[in-house]
Amino acid sequence: MLTDKQLQVIQAAYGVFFRYGFARTTMGDLAKAAGMSRPALYLVYCGKEEVFQAVVAWMGDNLLETIQSTLKEDWPLERKLMHVLELCIARPYEQVRANPDAQDLLALDSHMPALEQAYGSLQTYLADLLKDAVNESGLKVAAIDVARTLMSAMRGFKLVAVDGKDLRRLIAMQVTLTTAALGQQGA
Repeated sequence: MLTDKQLQVIQAAYGVFFRYGFARTTMGDLAKAAGMSRPALYLVYCGKEEVFQAVVAWMGDNLLETIQSTLKEDWPLERKLMHVLELCIARPYEQVRANPDAQDLLALDSHMPALEQAYGSLQTYLADLLKDAVNESGLKVAAIDVARTLMSAMRGFKLVAVDGKDLRRLIAMQVTLTTAALGQQGA
């Protein structure tokens, strides 16, 4: 459970990181945004990486809560996947792309344990969404492997997409291919 001070820092840091990126953000920037001194910030978090990891974990938790509260059980698999990937991939991507100084956030994936953990949680969530369709498909694959393939594609798409529209087109194509392979397209 986060303390009030931790939440104060995380919420302020969220905006700072998405505006300036990781490399350009300083502990001074984070302290100022949180309305505290640098020494006070260091009492809450020992460094910028720890603050960033906390922001990513907080975002991941919030995204999963949003998904769970907005996803409709009666939606077809394709719509469910598109909804999840819109919230977790496309929107954050556009938020980063809107700020040129934040572009380094797109390349941090493999360098931050919190990002790996967030992607892992999303992959597990996707596997759960895919489980029934994979089992019914007759394919000799596990739902977690299909989810891993989807997540790997998403990570790659973020690096090659020219803008949000292009990213959404790539996501839609991958989701269409995945649901077609599972015999779920249009179902």
